[in-house]
Amino acid sequence: MIKNVVFDVGNVLVRWSPPEIVRRCFDLAPDSSENLARAEALFRCATWRRLNLGELTQAEAETIFQADLGLTAEQTRQVFFHVMDHQELIEGTETIARRLKQAGYRVFGLTDNVHEIVRHYKGRYRFWELFDGAVVSAEVGLMKPDPAIFHHLLRTFDLVAAETVFFDDYQANIDGAASVGIHARLFTTPNRCEDDLKALIPGF
Repeated sequence: MIKNVVFDVGNVLVRWSPPEIVRRCFDLAPDSSENLARAEALFRCATWRRLNLGELTQAEAETIFQADLGLTAEQTRQVFFHVMDHQELIEGTETIARRLKQAGYRVFGLTDNVHEIVRHYKGRYRFWELFDGAVVSAEVGLMKPDPAIFHHLLRTFDLVAAETVFFDDYQANIDGAASVGIHARLFTTPNRCEDDLKALIPGF
C-alpha cells in the first residue's frame, strides 16, 4: 500500500531546460550544435556538479565559469538569472500533489539542486510548502542516482520503501530508487503521473 509520494522538482514540478537558458543568454538556437555544446559546458561539468553537491556557492561557481569558459561577469550573472527565471511551473503536477495531501498521503521532494535555486523556489512558488520534507543534494552532499541518497530519504523521514513511490524524469534516477525497493515511475506528463498513481492507489 502506497503511503508516501516523492517528487523530483526539475521537469516534474518546474521546467528545466539548459538549451532554453543558453538561448536566452547567448542568442543561440536551441537545436544548434553551438547551443548544445554551451549547455554541456555549463551544466554537465564538474563545477555544476559541485554546486549540486553543496561544495560551491553560486558566486564561487560564477568565478570558475569566468576562468574556465572565458565568460564575463555579466554573462555569468545572466546565466544564473535565466537558470531561475525560465523555471516556470509545469501545469498539473502541483494540483496532483495537493490532491494527495488532501487525501492524507505524505508528499516529499527529492532533488539534485543548488542552495540558491531552492531559495528561489521557496520565494516564487508555493509547491514547496506541500512537502512533508525534502532532500536537496546540496544539503546532504549526495546526488541521484546514487542509492545512498534514497537511503537517506527513507532514513530521514522514517519511510518504508515498499510504501513509497518516486517520480522523476530521468531513467537512471528511477533505476536508483528501484534499487533500494522504492516504487519508481518515469515522469513524462502530469496526466501520465496521475494514471500511474491511479494504478498504485485504488480510488485516487
